[in-house]
Amino acid sequence: MRPPGEQMRGRRLASALALATWLGTGALGCTRDQLDWPARTPGDRHGGVLRLAAAEDVPTLDPAVGYDTTSWFFEQHLFETLVTYDDANALVPALAERWEISSDRRGYRFTLVPGAVFSDGTPLTAGDVVGSLERVLDPRTRSQGAEYFRGIRGARDFVAGTAAHVAGLTAADDRTLAIELEEPDPLFLHKLALMFAAVAPATLARRLGDDFATQPIGSGPFVLREWRRGERIVLARNLRYRRSDLPYLDGIVEQIGVNQQLAWLMFESGELDVTQIPPADFPAVMRDPARADQTIHATTLTTSYIGLNCQMPPLDDRRVRQALNYAVNRAEVIALLNGRGIPARGIVPPNLPGYHTDFPGYAFDPAKARALLAEAGWAQGFAIELWTQGSDTDVKIAQKIQQDLAKIGVELGIKLVAWSSFLEAIRQPRTVPLFDLGWSADFPDPSNFLDVLFHSSRWDANNHTFYANPAVDRLLDHARTLAAEAERARLYAEAERLIVEDAPVIFLYHPITYVIRHPRVHGYTIHALLPARVTEVWLDPEP
Repeated sequence: MRPPGEQMRGRRLASALALATWLGTGALGCTRDQLDWPARTPGDRHGGVLRLAAAEDVPTLDPAVGYDTTSWFFEQHLFETLVTYDDANALVPALAERWEISSDRRGYRFTLVPGAVFSDGTPLTAGDVVGSLERVLDPRTRSQGAEYFRGIRGARDFVAGTAAHVAGLTAADDRTLAIELEEPDPLFLHKLALMFAAVAPATLARRLGDDFATQPIGSGPFVLREWRRGERIVLARNLRYRRSDLPYLDGIVEQIGVNQQLAWLMFESGELDVTQIPPADFPAVMRDPARADQTIHATTLTTSYIGLNCQMPPLDDRRVRQALNYAVNRAEVIALLNGRGIPARGIVPPNLPGYHTDFPGYAFDPAKARALLAEAGWAQGFAIELWTQGSDTDVKIAQKIQQDLAKIGVELGIKLVAWSSFLEAIRQPRTVPLFDLGWSADFPDPSNFLDVLFHSSRWDANNHTFYANPAVDRLLDHARTLAAEAERARLYAEAERLIVEDAPVIFLYHPITYVIRHPRVHGYTIHALLPARVTEVWLDPEP
C-alpha cells in the first residue's frame, strides 16, 4: 500500500495563465451556495468543511476492492470494521462491542454494538458481516484481500465453488457473529481491522456488483454526497451515525487533478486546509517559526524501494541485485527529500515490532558493486528500464538512481507510467524489470511486509518482484501460526536476513511524513498505520 502523495502522478498545468484561470474560477467548487453546508455559529466546535486536494482520482470506494491509501482514506470514513486501531496502534472495539476467543485460538465470538444502521437506514446485522466477508472471498469480487481470510473454515470450498456459504461464518442472531478458523492465526483480529473486512449491506452490495464502488452504503461517520470523476469528491456528515456526537465536521471536499505544487499555492492562498509541502518549499517553511508550528510529522510504517524483477535477466542473478543495492547512495536520495526519511537497511520499517537496528543493510560501495557485476559476467554493464509513476519526487529519485548506476556501467532508462497502468503492468510476469514502489503496513506485524511481499505464493498478489526462496517460504510458513511472540520474532528476523541477502529490491528509505494545516484546523493528526482519520477534526468558522 503506497502512501498518498507518493503513489500518484500529479497533473501539470501548462502555464501561469492556466494556473491563474484554475484559481480564479473557484477550483474547489465548495462554496456554501453550491453545496449548501449548514451555517456555522462562532465558537462552535462542531462543523466546518475540510478542504483537501489530490493529484489523481480515488480508485474505488468499495472496501472489498480498494488496496491503496487513497481509497482507504475515504472508505474508513464511509464504512466501519468490527475492530480498529487507537492512536497507539492497539486494537480497540468498533462495530464489535466485545469478543471472546476460544481456548484453542480457532473460534471467535463477536457481539455487535446495539442500534447500528447503514446510512440508508437499514439495520446492520451479523448477517451483513458474514455477507461482507463472503463477498471478499468470492472470486467474482476480485478482492486482493481474499488472501487474508482464506484461513476461515470452509473458505477454500466457498472459493472453489463447492459450497454456497463459508461454513466457519455464522450469525446466531442479529448481534452475534461466530467465526471459526482452520488453524490458529495470531493476526486474525488485525485482519478484521483491514478495510477489506468493512461491513456493507450484503444484499445491496451483491446486487450492485461493480457499481457498489461508486454507490457505497456504509455505517461510517460520513456518506458520499458527490463524486465527479476527475474533478472532486465530497463526503457529508452521516446523520444516522451510531455516535450522535461525531463527526465534528459537516463534510470533506477533495479537489482532484491538483499536483503537489499547485496544492501548495492553493494552501498559501487559503483555499486548502491541509496539504503536503513540496520539497523545494520545505526548507523555507521549516525556517519560518510560524509556519513550522503549523506542520506535523511522523515516521509512518512505510518502506520505499525499487523492485527488481527476479525472473528477468540479468536480475535473476543475486549478485547483480546486490550490486545495484551497493551502487545507490541512500544518503543523497534522502537529501532529495530534505532529510524526510530514514535509510532502509531492510524491509521492516521503524516503529514496527521486528525492526532490527543491527541489520547492516547495503552501504554505498560502488567498487563492491562493480566487482559483483564482474563476478556475474556483466563487467561491461547492461541497459535496463525503471518504471515510475512520475511525481516530481519520483522523477528526482529515479534520476538520482540513474546517475548512481551509470557509475557502475548500468544504463538506466526511466519510463513514466500512469498509476493504474503501472499497477497492472507490475503484476505481469517478466514485464517490468525495475519499478519504484513502497509498502505501508496493513497491520503492525512484520509478516505484513515479509510474507505479503516475498512469499512465493504471493506472485498473483503483491509479490511483484516474483521473488522465491524455499528457505524463506519455510520460515514464513512456520511463523504464521505461532502464538509465541519471541519465536515468531526470531523466525521473521531470519527470514528478513535471507531476503536482504537475496536483494529482491533496492532498499531505499522509510519516509517521514510532513503535512501543514491551516491554524483554523483542530485535531488533525498523522496516524502511523492508517490514513488520516478526520472524524474528530473540527474547524474554526471562516470570517
